[in-house]
Amino acid sequence: MKNRNLLVASIISTSTMILILASIGAHSVSGHERRLYTIGDQDYLFVVGSMNEPAFVDDKSGVEVFTWWPDPTDPMNSQANGTKPIEELTLKTNITAGGKNMTLDLEPAFGDPGHYEAVFYPTVPTTYNYTVYGDINGTAFRDTFTCRPAGESEPAQDNSTINVSDGVTRIGQSGGFGCIESRGDLSFPEQYVSNYELQQMLGQGGASNSTTSIP
Repeated sequence: MKNRNLLVASIISTSTMILILASIGAHSVSGHERRLYTIGDQDYLFVVGSMNEPAFVDDKSGVEVFTWWPDPTDPMNSQANGTKPIEELTLKTNITAGGKNMTLDLEPAFGDPGHYEAVFYPTVPTTYNYTVYGDINGTAFRDTFTCRPAGESEPAQDNSTINVSDGVTRIGQSGGFGCIESRGDLSFPEQYVSNYELQQMLGQGGASNSTTSIP
């Protein structure tokens, strides 16, 4: 009887862990933007956003892209039964923010087929644009995803047809991802000063000292 109870407890524990992991996987893309494309003669589902959302200044974040062969019966749903991850894509991302830009390779995430990521550490709370590009099955792909400020509601699903470029058509769009946030209001017990703000303060102090006359 004791062994049976242990077996039941083990099964319940394992089932609970599976449900937790599944919910984590589903949540990891819930704050991202979904776009459905026809590239060449095939449909592709892209889900794009920031790593570790909500992302804050000076925290480890990055661009992450999930790519799937969509389920024809529910193409915008990455959790649909017929959805399959797309592996071995060669993609890059160009990140623009604060008047500057940086290009990074989107590397395959370990143990998660169809998931690509490019790590960076955001330094200012501003609008971030992620341009994802690369050759997909012989067709040049390039499209830009822009974060949404905190408090801005997500738009309704848009199924209009948009010609993105030669051989690339967007046929669905939904959701969005938040912009990088300041830690200011969440700092405790002392007010957090970002690395960028500290550099600015040090620069102003240096400029002030350089103009001080010595008697």
